[in-house]
Amino acid sequence: MNRGRNWTLVLLALALPAVASTPAAGQMTPPQTAPSATADTVRLVPTTAAESLLAASTGAGGERWSLARCLQTALERNADVQTAHARQRQASGLALSGWQGIIPSITTEASYTQVRPDKARSQLYDSETKIFLGVATREEFRTLSATASSNLISIPSFKEKRRRDHLHRGSEFDEIEARNQVVYQVKQQYFVLLKTERLAQVARETEKLARDEEKRADALFQVGTVARGDVLKARARRAATQADRLKAENQVDIQAAKLGQIIGVRPSQRISPDPVVEGGIVIPDSAEAIRQAVGVRPRLESAKAAESAARSNLFGARAVRLPELSASASVDRSRIDETIEGPFGDFSPPRYITEWQGSVRATLPIFDGLAIEGGVRRAKGALIEAESQRRQRELDVAVEVQQAWLTLRESVQRIDVAREGLTSAEEDYKFSKGRYELGAGTYLDLLTSEVGLANARQSLVEALADARIAEAGLEFAVGAKRY
Repeated sequence: MNRGRNWTLVLLALALPAVASTPAAGQMTPPQTAPSATADTVRLVPTTAAESLLAASTGAGGERWSLARCLQTALERNADVQTAHARQRQASGLALSGWQGIIPSITTEASYTQVRPDKARSQLYDSETKIFLGVATREEFRTLSATASSNLISIPSFKEKRRRDHLHRGSEFDEIEARNQVVYQVKQQYFVLLKTERLAQVARETEKLARDEEKRADALFQVGTVARGDVLKARARRAATQADRLKAENQVDIQAAKLGQIIGVRPSQRISPDPVVEGGIVIPDSAEAIRQAVGVRPRLESAKAAESAARSNLFGARAVRLPELSASASVDRSRIDETIEGPFGDFSPPRYITEWQGSVRATLPIFDGLAIEGGVRRAKGALIEAESQRRQRELDVAVEVQQAWLTLRESVQRIDVAREGLTSAEEDYKFSKGRYELGAGTYLDLLTSEVGLANARQSLVEALADARIAEAGLEFAVGAKRY
């Protein structure tokens, strides 16, 4: 009779709804609105092994930013992108000024001079008749001149222009590399933020589950079917999940601030990522990815341009020993107005003077104190250094692509493993909960299965986000897509 009454009380306790009872000392009121963990698990069922992150809203505050908007804003405001563009403009100006020693240069000059001669020295006489003409009181000189000069044969000037062109081309690839780097940083931080939001949601669901278990254990303790130790364990578990939830929500704010820093927005502007990420993940062939990266990676193209610039510099340093031929031509047109006060009145007879000059100059260095030899040696050293850097970058790019490819493959494989782990953890939790309710299992087994379920949910969220981050890393390592 007593045994039947006890089982009736147990069934009544298990059937009790989650009533809003007064929390125990130190216990906080659970959140009122939170998506169902079971619903999240259902949404994780994929159509392919490589799917996007959860499309459900996490309920986080802040303005929703899509990935495309984040990328566009970062490419406009990021300091690294602006610095790279400024350096590219400087190299463009340097390459443009390289025409100075190749195409002709033309300069013009206009001058005006007025002279007030000393009266004692300004008396004018006819040189033949010695007749007094008058006194020159003022002289005005107006001159207009033009000069054109050019190097007819100057191989060092041509090679210097080529060297600057190569440096300009390398700066363009450096700017592309910088933009790709910023895009990768934005994508990486975007998915990290999305991951932290999903982990915060998992932490809230875990806390809610722990609170429900605490209420259930307390109800069972009131009817005398469980020991007080089970209630204390439930409270400790609820406190631990509450601390995990606070930590996870704080990480959301931290990662959002980091994303805003990369994008270049004000710290007060809260960014919340759009949880809907379109498109699946495609794993390319590793050998093809390496071959493509060696051919099109901007970082490697910049190294090749630097090597070409060093080779042009060496050829130009050697060409200094060759003769150079230059020419120049100039014309001066002057008008002289001289005011003369004579016995028959004042008069100002104008005079015009035109001068033409032209020159052709050939130079050949004989001995310049070993300056040419020193320049050739420096150019050789710069070329050897550029070749070494280019070869090393080829190796670095190949290894970087290989590592990124392996990371992507591992991340995609972890998704299936995480899904299997989540399915097993859910079944284990249901089984342990049923055994505990029937009195066949211990509360420690129930807590262990609950922790395993929370860890499985976290592992799946991390695997999905890591796959997206790895995809962005491989895209950056290959460098075929340019922004």
